[in-house]
Amino acid sequence: NTAESEKYACCPLPPYLEDSGCVIEEDENAGRPLRDVCFHLLKLYSDRLYDLDQLLDPRSVTSDPLDYRLSWHLWEVLRALNYTHLFMQGQGVLNASYAAQLESEGLWEWAVFVLLHEPNTQ
Repeated sequence: NTAESEKYACCPLPPYLEDSGCVIEEDENAGRPLRDVCFHLLKLYSDRLYDLDQLLDPRSVTSDPLDYRLSWHLWEVLRALNYTHLFMQGQGVLNASYAAQLESEGLWEWAVFVLLHEPNTQ
């Protein structure tokens, strides 16, 4: 909440944006600035009800917004640690997107494995 001239450190940008200087990248959909996944994990540690949608956004790790590899695996780890406040729609997007990504690479067996983690059986 300080003026631009009073900032003393760069924002925690995702790794692919680190060399771009001290610039805040705004999320076009939600109006939230992009932050590094480690920043989101620290926020989740300090506030157990922190928004998991920001944490699991693929753009907090990679410049490819359709690369759900780390997001899906991170969600499974968080779920094992009893973080369950991701909406069903968000879980469905993670599962379906990662399964589609695996299937497009010819790894349909792993896509089936991912879809077996879908909480809504219908």
